[in-house]
Amino acid sequence: MTDLLAVTLGNTSVAAAAAHPDGALGEVSREPLARLEAALGPRLEAAEGPVLVCSVNPPALERLRRTAVAAGFDPPQVAGEDFAIPVAADVDEPARVGTDRLLAALAAHRRAEGPCLVVDVGTAVTVDAVDEAGTFLGGAIFPGPRLMARSLADGTAQLPLVEMSGVEAGDRVIGKNTEAAVRIGVSRALSGALGYILTAMLLELGVQGPVFLTGGDAPPAENEADLKGTRYVVVPDLVLEGLVLAWRERAAS
Repeated sequence: MTDLLAVTLGNTSVAAAAAHPDGALGEVSREPLARLEAALGPRLEAAEGPVLVCSVNPPALERLRRTAVAAGFDPPQVAGEDFAIPVAADVDEPARVGTDRLLAALAAHRRAEGPCLVVDVGTAVTVDAVDEAGTFLGGAIFPGPRLMARSLADGTAQLPLVEMSGVEAGDRVIGKNTEAAVRIGVSRALSGALGYILTAMLLELGVQGPVFLTGGDAPPAENEADLKGTRYVVVPDLVLEGLVLAWRERAAS
């Protein structure tokens, strides 16, 4: 038996999972946004409770609202709008922080039980810091691998659009064709940026907490830059986990 359906709406994909009464997530499905209605229709029919949503995409959220109502459900409960996210944000403009970043921070801090960093790799890459008390301290944002590859195709006359997914394994850095050169350049740019930012962020944070890797394009930890002493934890669906935590803590208060 499940009691709710958790959904995240990103810039290019939708992820969904049922949550069991003990809070554990069921099987996670991830589809392109173009398939939102087809992907979520069966999951809505199988849900037995409210639909929870984390959205960084207002048009996609409106589509989901229409889909849920058409299926006979109440409008979805949106994190940060219909219920609070129990995370303090020590930043200049707390209201502008993406709810996905706050939910990932919540889930990461609950797992770490202390300070930690969160790397979310999707259309954009976010690297965020959380302190001992669970306060979101801010972080860094840069283009994800697919966006880097698309910018090369869109911004040049001859470079093709090369499919990318996270940091690809392999030691070769001299590409023997254009596609290989783009893959190597993008993957090493991502790896190098993460290596630098994580090292500097851990120093600024002043502790050696774990680093959580999440997101649809999250690479295996062993493919990342070698950061001595860093403990990597790969949690592909940290935002969904945080979404369920936020809802249950609201319900329990």
